[in-house]
Amino acid sequence: MNQYNVWNKWGKLKSVMVGNHYTSDFFNDVKNSKIRSSLQRIADETHEDLENYKNVLKDFGCNVIQPELDPHDSIMNYIDNNGAITGSQGVPRSPLQVRDAHVVIGNTLYYTNMESKSDCIEEAFDSYNSQDQVKWYSIRDYEDLDIRYWSLDYWNIISGSEWGSYKDYRNDINYFNNLSEEIKKEALGFHKTLPYDFLLDAPSMTLVGRDLYIDDMDAVFYDFQINDLKNKIPNIRINKLKVGGHNDGCFHTIKPGAILSLKEIQTYNNTFPDWDICYLPDQSWDKVRGFLDLKDQVSGKWWVPGEENNSELTHFVETWLQDWVGYVEETVFDVNVLVLDEHHVCVSQLDNPVINKFLKKHKMEPVHVPWRHRYFWDGGLHCITLDLEREGTQEDYFPERGNNSVIDYGFD
Repeated sequence: MNQYNVWNKWGKLKSVMVGNHYTSDFFNDVKNSKIRSSLQRIADETHEDLENYKNVLKDFGCNVIQPELDPHDSIMNYIDNNGAITGSQGVPRSPLQVRDAHVVIGNTLYYTNMESKSDCIEEAFDSYNSQDQVKWYSIRDYEDLDIRYWSLDYWNIISGSEWGSYKDYRNDINYFNNLSEEIKKEALGFHKTLPYDFLLDAPSMTLVGRDLYIDDMDAVFYDFQINDLKNKIPNIRINKLKVGGHNDGCFHTIKPGAILSLKEIQTYNNTFPDWDICYLPDQSWDKVRGFLDLKDQVSGKWWVPGEENNSELTHFVETWLQDWVGYVEETVFDVNVLVLDEHHVCVSQLDNPVINKFLKKHKMEPVHVPWRHRYFWDGGLHCITLDLEREGTQEDYFPERGNNSVIDYGFD
């Protein structure tokens, strides 16, 4: 049986999942030709790049699995009789960024949020190894978790100064009635929100041997998750970061002692003392004229080269496909790499002298994998893959810590 085995980001990659997207046929029945042709071009070029990526991975000896989409599915399945796309979320996202809701920690695959409910992703995982999985999004399966109440961690995130105390909330049966009408309405609005909406995203977790680094700035890492990990990995250290974004879009541990990083994400003095940090410059958008032309129309969220003046496409994406795009203006894709082994790392562009010099210093070579529509998907080469098995076992890279965890508050 295939196994899950990931203890770091740099052990030789043996098995990996690569995401998938709708084919161009999915958009055949879009009546507006300017919208249809653009979406089909994105689909075709995305598939070309995915196939190339898979070939690169296979050439390095990786076992590659991929979710399979229904070839007969059509965008028309999500349109009502009046020609409007049904559902508040528009057209469902394709299973492209498979890392968004899944992470392998040690010898277990964890599903971390409701995006995990994509049937084709789940089927692909089950065909690989259906045994060693934990589905954190199904928090009702945890008998000891009382979901009638917010956790203290979540309370600290949402509560205002006029809400009273957490003790009042848990113990006073008249708690909501004692609030002002305005605060009561606000609090009850939060109370309708299901707790699993605030589980950490999988890419907000980075495992380096004994150390699991989690960014809990914008979501909650619940006690039941911590207990799950400690039961499976008794000597794990869980360390807290204040990054405010997916870890793999902010820093990447490419080998022991070496990190690619955005500026002012962490000080690294506590988390990775004495490691060599390559700080990457922000994306030079002033050199990308097409993005600047489109930026104001889409609030800096996405860009498709050559479609800057396609107002029909812009309106369609902003109306119906908002869940497909992210916020690309804040993204530096050069940090979002995939390490193949101790000497090779996949990068989406070869002309970054800062990275190339750093890789050479650490005896690594860049392997160019074109990813043309990263500015539309707001996801790099790491986002569209999930490492399932790497060579290696758990090691302690910071034995001086003993059993003590660390916290990095960044530059706040």
